[in-house]
Amino acid sequence: MGKILIIDDNPDFLFTTETFLKRNGHTTITAEDGKKGIELAEKERPDLVLLDVMMETLFSGFEVCKQIKSDPRLKDIPVIGISGMADELGVPFEKDRDKEYFSPDAFFEKPVDKAKLLEKITELLAR
Repeated sequence: MGKILIIDDNPDFLFTTETFLKRNGHTTITAEDGKKGIELAEKERPDLVLLDVMMETLFSGFEVCKQIKSDPRLKDIPVIGISGMADELGVPFEKDRDKEYFSPDAFFEKPVDKAKLLEKITELLAR
């Protein structure tokens, strides 16, 4: 099982996801914004990051992912992007089209299918 950093500005999502992951044997750390998320990633060196795309600023999740992936100390940490972007903007994430500004290792739309999320976490941690 791994140490997972959850970065999301929605306290309900943080609580339910943290509870779900702990019940499935993972250790969790949480951050309510991108700035704290980056600080915790640097300090705690999690095994994986669950990252909300749309937080306090429209692009904060994009920025956090870019910082993690460009930092030599953090770049190997898998990032799973999570967003309600398709609902809010009517534009779903497309990995090939959007990779220049957002390149997570996996992506889920909210509401997240918890079973599929757990499968993906297990797969990424096994790498």
